[in-house]
Order: sequence, then C-alpha cells, then structure tokens
Amino acid sequence: MLSGVGLAGVILLLSSCHKSEQAPSPDMGYGYFPIYVGMERHYWLDSIVYHDFDGSVDTSHYEAWDQVDTSYTDDSGQTVFRILRQLRPLGSATWQPNTSIAITLLPRRMEWLEDNLRFIKLIFPVQENASWNGNVYIETNLNPDLQYLNGWTYTYQQVNQPASLGGIRFDSSLTVMQANDSLLSHTYAFRTYSIEQYARGIGLVYRHFIHWEQQCASYDSQGNCQALKPRNGVEVILSLKDTL
Repeated sequence: MLSGVGLAGVILLLSSCHKSEQAPSPDMGYGYFPIYVGMERHYWLDSIVYHDFDGSVDTSHYEAWDQVDTSYTDDSGQTVFRILRQLRPLGSATWQPNTSIAITLLPRRMEWLEDNLRFIKLIFPVQENASWNGNVYIETNLNPDLQYLNGWTYTYQQVNQPASLGGIRFDSSLTVMQANDSLLSHTYAFRTYSIEQYARGIGLVYRHFIHWEQQCASYDSQGNCQALKPRNGVEVILSLKDTL
C-alpha cells in the first residue's frame, strides 16, 4: 500500500509526465508571410501588354523594390502594414513610385489590398489542397472590367516542398493556384491564369498573371463573326531577386 506521501509523489509525477507529453501547437504556416516595418524585398518584374487596336505587344523589364514603410491600426482595430513598391527599368539608377499595398495579417487569413481591390491571398493553417474564394471581397458584378475575377478558387499545392527560383533555393515553399481558365471559339477567346509561390521565412517569391481576351473584329451580312481581333490584355511575371 502506498503511503500518503508516496501517493502524492506519484500524482505529481504523473501530472508532470502528462504536461510534458502535450502535443505541440500546430504549425499554422504564418512563416510563409513574415512582415515587419523595415522589411524589404527586391524582385524582377516583366510586363507584357497586348494591344488589340493594332496587334502590337509592349514588353518591359524592371526591378521592383518593396519596402514595408509603416504600420497602423484600421477602423476595425486590426494592424495593417503598408508596402511601398518602386520600379526602375533595367539599366536605370532611378526608382519611381509604382503602387502601395496594405497587408492585414489575421489568425485565419492574410488580406492584400491593392488598387482598392481586397484579396485573401493566404489562409491558415496552411494545408495541401485547401481551397477558398480569394476574391470574395471584390464586387465583380458592379464593374464589367472586373468580371474576369469572379469565381476564382484559390488552392494550396506543393505545400512545405523545397523549390528553387533563379538560382535561389528555398527549403520550404508552397504554391497558390488562383485561376487557370481559357476559351477559344470563332466569336470570342480569352485566357486567365494566376499563380503565386511563397517561401517560408521570406514571403512572396513568384507571381505569374495573365489576362487577355479577343473580341470579334468583323461580321458578315448574316451577323456571323468573320475574324477575331488581336489580343487585348496583360501578362506580368514577378520573381524574387534578393531580400534585404
């Protein structure tokens, strides 16, 4: 039979073992988007613009410099980080302001506000094949120019996998497939494609966005489309150059 002192010791021992064997907190994946005031990222940025009026294509190559310059509290009490992006053409020494991005990092999602459009870029926890409506905040039905953003289903792919990009190796990365749709007919054609890649401890390392369409150029006497116009739209490729 255990004495009172012996029984108390056993209870304390069992309690201690129980506490030490508690499961660790799950990895939510917050490390895929670190952010703090003063953080900087350098990217290569290629821009391709398709013009339907003459079929011309304008291709531009830039360096992009993203800097988190401040943080503030919004009306809902959430902390918002502001990223200022500057661009300079390759070979130029002069940076020019391009855009500002507002980041809100919440327990279950990361919101990205740019050009007055709010996207849910990431959700937490990060899990393979998890999907969500990343454009849910965008009123696509109110603006014909934004209708192509309707119905995008963001999906995690290749979660926690090593990757390399432009000679830079990442021990742990993930891919967000945002959109991959197209149509080719004798009256209309379009292509919409959007994908992003994030690396743990770094954040966004790659983005490829395509959206163009082709309208009918001419009709015959019966109203049938005879030919399509050239493409009208844009393609943007952003890839990490280095971190500071």
